[in-house]
Amino acid sequence: MRSGVERRGRLEALWLVIAAGGAALGLRLAQMQILDAASYREAAERNRSQMIYQTAPRGRIYDRHGELLATSAPAFSLVFLPHRGRTGLAALAGELARQLGRDPEEILKTLQEAAREESAVTLADNLPAPVFFRLSELKALYPGVDLILEARRYYPFGRFSSHFLGYMGRMNRREWRALRSQGYRLDSRVGKLGLEKIFEGELRGRDGGLRMEVDAQGRLKRILGTLPWRPGGDLRLTLDARVQAAADEALRATGTGRGAAVAIDPRNGDLLALSSQPDFDPNALLSAAAASARVGALPEFDNAISGTYPPGSTFKPIVGLAALNERRVRPQESFYCPGSFRLGVRTFLCWEHKGHGSVSWLEGLAKSCDVYFYNAGLRAGGALIERYSRAFGLGSRVGLGGFSTERPGNLFGPQARGLAGRGWHRGDTLNLSIGQGELLVTPLQMAVVAASLANRGTVWRPRYTSRVVYADGRPDYVQGPEILGRVQADGSAWDQVQRALELAVSSGTGMGARVPGLSVAGKTGTAQNPFGEDHAWFIAYAARPGEPAAIAVAVLVENGGHGGAVAAPVARRMIEARFGRPGPFPSGGGAG
Repeated sequence: MRSGVERRGRLEALWLVIAAGGAALGLRLAQMQILDAASYREAAERNRSQMIYQTAPRGRIYDRHGELLATSAPAFSLVFLPHRGRTGLAALAGELARQLGRDPEEILKTLQEAAREESAVTLADNLPAPVFFRLSELKALYPGVDLILEARRYYPFGRFSSHFLGYMGRMNRREWRALRSQGYRLDSRVGKLGLEKIFEGELRGRDGGLRMEVDAQGRLKRILGTLPWRPGGDLRLTLDARVQAAADEALRATGTGRGAAVAIDPRNGDLLALSSQPDFDPNALLSAAAASARVGALPEFDNAISGTYPPGSTFKPIVGLAALNERRVRPQESFYCPGSFRLGVRTFLCWEHKGHGSVSWLEGLAKSCDVYFYNAGLRAGGALIERYSRAFGLGSRVGLGGFSTERPGNLFGPQARGLAGRGWHRGDTLNLSIGQGELLVTPLQMAVVAASLANRGTVWRPRYTSRVVYADGRPDYVQGPEILGRVQADGSAWDQVQRALELAVSSGTGMGARVPGLSVAGKTGTAQNPFGEDHAWFIAYAARPGEPAAIAVAVLVENGGHGGAVAAPVARRMIEARFGRPGPFPSGGGAG
């Protein structure tokens, strides 16, 4: 009797468990059929479709005359759809490595990462026609492989201003983590250098794409829908492509092919050219294979804004302006140059070892006589020269917007030495007077100095963007000129300095920069280099007769020797281009 009751109790408990399980299953089925229907429909849609993203055309970059410097061009890309193509990755990586000449391990890593992310990835892009036709055969052999047409960056003039314009490249892991929330994909390309990096947000468009039906083998069947792209904003620069091209070509033609050239409009601070050599062709980095092979060897160091050098004799106009304006020397006062200058037990040489004889201000600068400037520098004193140097902007970054690698150089003088806990001596003043010692400047800074000499004391911040034209209807961004400071000096002092600079080109050490029909003023420089051949300098400005100067330049040729022979002809090419007067590469010039 008791055992029967127990059996009935166990059966009732079992039925209760079955009933509870059935109720739970019913609730789950109801949830799946009613509450989760939308999510399951979405999952089913993903199972039969795949979004093929198409890179939007990147914003264009124009020079001041409307010359197109960077644009987008149609290109074929090889993509991989990982949803139905997760098997055979190693075989696919090996075949692609053979076809593309790349590392199979690198390709396999990309395929595996795409499979983990469950997102289409670009395996190769910017494919030339023969490669495109060869790879098209892989579509039938490997599930998930296809070829699409999209927009890719293109630089019509190749190596033109490559450090300034920059280049595009794949994101690294750090960049991917930082940018993925902004709509960037795993295989998105971003600006890696120069304007491409600084204006990434403005130049980048909104990518579009095709939602494609995918069969069980991962092959694309038909288009289910489209997402239109939106192009990026356009940059309009102050750069003058003619002047930039002249600078690039002339620097490459020097004996060393290394250096920098910068041009500024002294009337408003517009940057006309920013050249650094050696350079590179950003088009050669557009394919993934080329980028991985070559980026490590790129000459990314920008000599124009990051290279620091003693200015040599190009610093002498600042010394002369300080001494003349403060009445430490008179323009007609002469100093005798026997080829050297003795201070205590030390002898300081002039570059002309035979000596210049008796020279006054105009001859002293035109012939770049070191002994004249030893005397003038001692009269002025290191503190005064340092103050005028600072007024011209030396020792500080010019502030070329967004270029984080710009360097401030090194100001040399009693105050700077005092801040470092060191003393100042008269021998230091002699070195400072001819632009040597611990004084270091960038070519960009010296172009600002040249522009300030041309306009009699207005120190402009170089401006390279005139306008950003947005594609989404936002108002254009317009950047206006900006004054950094002013060098205060009497008109008579400016007269003397400018006359001497004109004489230096017409009959002095800078004759290699003469251009018939134009008024050209300048100063050569030869900067001592403890690691090899001296560096060649030249600063200048030029104008049509009776008009304000329309260009100021600074040229630095590493290990080039004498500035008059090597750097001045580069400046001439740039000046001719600015005024629309191209001519043959000139020769001539002297030392200093």
